Amino acid sequence: MLPRAKPGAKKNAGMANHATMQNQSDQDWAPTLSAPDLAIISDVERALGVGLTLRAWWERKESAASYADSFEPVRTFNKADRVTGFFDTVRVDGRDLPVMGLVQEMLFDEPKQGGADKIRDEFREFILHYFLRVSSFREPEPFIPKDQETKSTVGRELQPLSFCPEPVDTRRGFGYLQLYYKLRGSGVVGKFPRHLQPRIVDLRQIGDKYDWIVLQVDIFNFDFTYSPFADSLFSIVFPLKEETYIVISPEFVVNRDNPTPEVLGQYGVGYALLKPAPRKTIFAYGPGHFTAGLQLIDFQVRKDGQTGARLVFISNRPTQVLSVDLDPVGMSFWLADLMSLGAASRFFGPVKGILEQFSPRISDFDPVTTYITIANLLSGRIASDQLCASLRALEKNPMLITHFMEHYQLIVGALMTWRHVQSWLDPAHIPEAVREGTSS
Repeated sequence: MLPRAKPGAKKNAGMANHATMQNQSDQDWAPTLSAPDLAIISDVERALGVGLTLRAWWERKESAASYADSFEPVRTFNKADRVTGFFDTVRVDGRDLPVMGLVQEMLFDEPKQGGADKIRDEFREFILHYFLRVSSFREPEPFIPKDQETKSTVGRELQPLSFCPEPVDTRRGFGYLQLYYKLRGSGVVGKFPRHLQPRIVDLRQIGDKYDWIVLQVDIFNFDFTYSPFADSLFSIVFPLKEETYIVISPEFVVNRDNPTPEVLGQYGVGYALLKPAPRKTIFAYGPGHFTAGLQLIDFQVRKDGQTGARLVFISNRPTQVLSVDLDPVGMSFWLADLMSLGAASRFFGPVKGILEQFSPRISDFDPVTTYITIANLLSGRIASDQLCASLRALEKNPMLITHFMEHYQLIVGALMTWRHVQSWLDPAHIPEAVREGTSS
């Protein structure tokens, strides 16, 4: 758990105001906003405008089932579940924006005990107060004794020979941290203290206390696997560990009791995606690299007590997948070091600088789209039409399929937590890790 600020700690003079967070004991002074903080906050209003435009467009398309190109991205054993992928174009700020998306509907839970009204009241509290705090979980992982932690016991040159197990990040789902807020009424913009960042605010406070909050979300185990040849001759796995920044405003919070005779309650949260953080990376698309996007996570409680979930994801379509600066000399030395256990750089390091002066470099090179272009030129577009060698095919699989699996894991993890607590209306029954947002 992140440390709490000590009582009586010196208050930061760089911030003139700070709201009471979630109860009187949580008062603190926010840190001064840095240049990177301000760069993220400056995109909030644009992102909210785009997000609301995407949601209104999606609601019209969904009600009329009029997507320009819809398809079934996956098959599920439970045929009552609905999974729809789509490609279309949205008019945003006077320009046409090509988008792709996914709509996923699934059963959340069947009632086990208690009346439907009681389930509704507990479910409301779980979704609006705790859901974003428990949206990630850990799978079982092997225990590694201290004497088998290879990297800490042997030199780098011997590590490739090790059979010792390596630590594995087994986190799944979505990990949220709240970073910034704008207070309702006063308009003060601030930053959540570090010890409060995992403890996402009760969503019912957005619109009451806050105009908006900005969060960082890590999508765990989101890997892009690229297999350029048939029969999976070899595959390249790119773990996408970039952070995505999102913003939630009152328009994205769903809190409705008895919306229809068949539904006792609808509860949920949505958010708009902020532009990528300005830092160098090889990725040109994926989490942390969307220029426009929307996520909706909605739940409902039916009159028989059954609960269901609907998740919607929309983003701009990619024009490239990777952005690599090609350095032939650097790549050659990397391969040579790999084969010689690091000896190549020690012997030939003095001439590396000379070679780099005369070696050509290519910036912003995308090996994925380049491969697709070459394959289609050589095959007369057969590669695209019959061999799935196209950016469109990659958008379906692995991009949308990976989002589907992340959504599925998110709901499965939330279900496990939902069932673990006897009563979500009684704070005494709620584990401290859930209250603090540190359960993963």
